[in-house]
Amino acid sequence: MSKSSNPYRLDGTVIPRKYRLFLDTDLQSRRFAGRVEIEIEIAEPTSDITLNSVELDLGAASIKVAESIHRSISHDVDTNYGTATFKFESEIPTGVAILDIEFSGELNELLSGFYHSTFVDDDGVVHDFACTQFEPSDARRAFPCWDEPVFKATYQINLTIQNHLVAYSNSPIISDTQVGNGLHTVRFAPTVRMSTYLVALVIGSFEETSAIDVDGLPLRVVHNRGKSHLVDFALEVGAFALRFFSDYFDITCPSEKLDMIAIPNFASGAMENLGCITFRETELLIDKEQASVAELARVAEAVSHEIAHMWFGGLVTMEWWEGLWLNEAFATFMQVLCTDAFRPEWNLWVSFGVARDAAMKIDGLHSTRPIVYSVTSPSDALGMFDQLTYKKGGSILRMLEQFLGENAFRDGVRHYLKAHSYANTTTKDLWDSLEEISSQPVCQIMDTWFLQGGHPLVTLEHQELTQEPFIYAKGGVQSSIGTAWKIPVVVRTLDTNSTSRYLLGETPINMAITTPVLLNAGGSGTFRSRYGKSEFASVASRIRELSELERATFLGDCWSMVVAGQSEWEDFILAAMNLGDQDEPMVWLIVGEALDYVHRALLPHQRKSFVKVVHDLIDPQFSRLGWNKVDGESELAGPMRSMLIDALGIVGDDAAIQAESFRRFDANEIDNDHARSILRIVAHQNRPGDYEIFLERFRCTKTSQDAQRYLWFGFPAFSDELVALDIAEKCFSEFQSQDAAIVLGLMTRNMITGPTVWRYLTSRWTEALKIFPQKLMFRMTAGVPTFISDKVFANSVERFLVDNPILGGQRQVDQAIEQMNLGVAFAVSLRQQL
Repeated sequence: MSKSSNPYRLDGTVIPRKYRLFLDTDLQSRRFAGRVEIEIEIAEPTSDITLNSVELDLGAASIKVAESIHRSISHDVDTNYGTATFKFESEIPTGVAILDIEFSGELNELLSGFYHSTFVDDDGVVHDFACTQFEPSDARRAFPCWDEPVFKATYQINLTIQNHLVAYSNSPIISDTQVGNGLHTVRFAPTVRMSTYLVALVIGSFEETSAIDVDGLPLRVVHNRGKSHLVDFALEVGAFALRFFSDYFDITCPSEKLDMIAIPNFASGAMENLGCITFRETELLIDKEQASVAELARVAEAVSHEIAHMWFGGLVTMEWWEGLWLNEAFATFMQVLCTDAFRPEWNLWVSFGVARDAAMKIDGLHSTRPIVYSVTSPSDALGMFDQLTYKKGGSILRMLEQFLGENAFRDGVRHYLKAHSYANTTTKDLWDSLEEISSQPVCQIMDTWFLQGGHPLVTLEHQELTQEPFIYAKGGVQSSIGTAWKIPVVVRTLDTNSTSRYLLGETPINMAITTPVLLNAGGSGTFRSRYGKSEFASVASRIRELSELERATFLGDCWSMVVAGQSEWEDFILAAMNLGDQDEPMVWLIVGEALDYVHRALLPHQRKSFVKVVHDLIDPQFSRLGWNKVDGESELAGPMRSMLIDALGIVGDDAAIQAESFRRFDANEIDNDHARSILRIVAHQNRPGDYEIFLERFRCTKTSQDAQRYLWFGFPAFSDELVALDIAEKCFSEFQSQDAAIVLGLMTRNMITGPTVWRYLTSRWTEALKIFPQKLMFRMTAGVPTFISDKVFANSVERFLVDNPILGGQRQVDQAIEQMNLGVAFAVSLRQQL
């Protein structure tokens, strides 16, 4: 392994092969102590060894080589680079050796590294637990190690804990031994070769399901007490996903067992620890009878995503963090492929298209970034966990799959996984495998998508295809947006329903095709589409003839053109008016978000007349569906109904919708697809006493989905400033740390109380940075892009965020600022038009 010039990376002259980890953990004192034995290979004679360690109290180290033992005489800790260097009394020769280090540490409360938290069971009993979250570089906070993805090794773990506690890790338990003093030691089998960030330790008063056999692999769900009735759906999805991926990849799951563990306080959505996946409870435990379609789909996609990681990330791992997309973009693509096979009636490729659109909104900013770019420090790596890696990366893979053909793409992926099993790769390794199987210039095409930021705008006018970069606001600023792409373009002639395929480069393509023609036929292209005036009118008038994904893509592109000042608001309304009577919540979600954005941008006196536009669009659909489910309706009618109710009750200010929402809320008829819209509408109206009822019901919720409905949808919608400030205070005093930063960010999106909450939040900014998980910090700025109605206030927000950067999340903050300024300019322009 060659030495690295990056000071945050280890030099590769000493390579770990096997770990034996012994940990004694005391949840009451929130301390742990241990010893690690590491079998290493020494490539060059050395008298010092450097590895990763952060916030650990290190004892002396010893190295056994053959029959001789070398003892350390000192060690130096570099807090900047997260390393510890042990100096030994004599030079250590090359070859295999055993490094032995004793250490101790503190279980932190920040939901990263090796951390402590609590949960309360249904009897009101408080339980302590400990959990790990090591990605990207926090294994070094639990034990001294070579904490980089490239240093794969095996791990044999031994945990000594109190007798009433249970423990879980990556591999099966091979012994459980009483050791006296109320303690027992749980010994786990050695793992397969994997990276440190995938090591998992979970300790607490948990319960587990009986294992179900999935073609020889035991699958369980682990949960806190009283949640056993919420596991069936996750087991069903998990078994399906294991079989689906084993078949798709033509490789069995690279683990001896798979535990899916619901963690009561968890910063991420989930973490793909090999054989021991940890989840936020809302992503795993669910009541199938009371959940909405969106909530069920969320769990199904989360489970599928993490199980896909057993192959992409576990079996084959990126060499360094600039290759994170090899894990996350692939798992994002595969979660939709798998869940769509699991429940095709959910139309998840349409949902994926809308998620892609959200990523492209960021990718049209000058502050975007390439999917693959240089990562130096661990904080740089944190910035990779964003929509560009997940959603944009996954959508480009979908575009590539459709271009190469599903079979060629699948066979190329199989070739890649088999060639690099239990090893590390770079982006080029994947392109080489796909290119070898497909005989297409994959690397040449994909480099234009992954090595530069932004995405193209493809224009069809006078039968000619051209491209240029899509940019929301052109101007003389430094930009990360690229210049030209090799674009797989599929077009369809609407009269004959025939398709044509092109690979569009910088040279325009003349098409001998009779209009009307749909750009991005099938909807898999990761680009914006623009039409000449006559071409647009011909497609917009026949939008009902498009597939659901094509309609969503067409509307998303049309709306982006409006925001970019390249199209008129009336063009978007024309297309939306022609949608017809399909139950398509994702398509109408684009309409709803556009209506909300325009509503924010307008002046108060303009909003009153704008309400008529909302009703003209929404009323026909709501009249068709009504409030109640009808026998024989599609499964997507419920989500569609909820979206319509939400738009009418808030932006449309519909008194009848509000009255029925109050009736159902007072009767506590809040379930399934109605929950989000009813809670939002009632909170927005802010009747006296309702806030107290919200709090009481929230505190008595029995499922994580119920709790999340109040936290994410209900509380942020209150329009009274005193109520909003009380909720904001509870983010610091009552709500779990996994939720607090998210709720604060959602509260700042409130058009009425958002600025007040923002001022409150900034007054406690330093405190927030200390007590909230680092990877969630940027979520506090979720409302910044919505501060578009007041330029003076927007300027003050920008000044604050420039003066108070967020470590590891500043790029996302910069993007939020640019979106805000773009919105301010949009609001000024729109007010002049309407």
